[in-house]
Amino acid sequence: MKRENKTQYALLGILTQYECSGYDMKKFIETSIGYFWSESFGQIYPNLKRLEQQGLVRKARTADAKGTDRIIYAITANGRKKLQQWLARPAEPLAERNELLLKLFFGSQLDAESMRRHLQRHRETAEATLKEYAGVEHDIAYYRDKSPDYPFWRMTLDYGIQRTKMELQWVKSAGEILDSIKKTTKTQGKKS
Repeated sequence: MKRENKTQYALLGILTQYECSGYDMKKFIETSIGYFWSESFGQIYPNLKRLEQQGLVRKARTADAKGTDRIIYAITANGRKKLQQWLARPAEPLAERNELLLKLFFGSQLDAESMRRHLQRHRETAEATLKEYAGVEHDIAYYRDKSPDYPFWRMTLDYGIQRTKMELQWVKSAGEILDSIKKTTKTQGKKS
């Protein structure tokens, strides 16, 4: 079965927030939904072209404060309708690709200390992510009583926070399993 292009929905969703350029969309992604959804310029611009051809977005040329020509996109009524139809459908199951888990699955082919370093890096990344989330939490708090989007932003942020905390717990547990492997290996070596 052919996979549906979800980029179009991400772009339509961004355009419900504000009219903007493809460049602005990329920046929006990096500073908001980028924690759980990514898009490259190579995905954004071809999709904007298709959305325009389908009448789901419209574009207009404007000049910025420096007089530079910019193309700004806006969602149309048909685009909003298509987005709402997609939003109402059940989400497809997550098909995750996780390189760390792949390496750990085949970890018996490498020494435990190398695996421990993988876990340490993952822990450091997760701790840094929690700090970033604290900044996002502070930033969106301004919109608590000002935007109908706030509760939905909060839900996605809470997902990220809880998932990251779970990953930190998992790193600790995985480290304990590595410790038990080390102890088992030492014990078996003494019996021989």
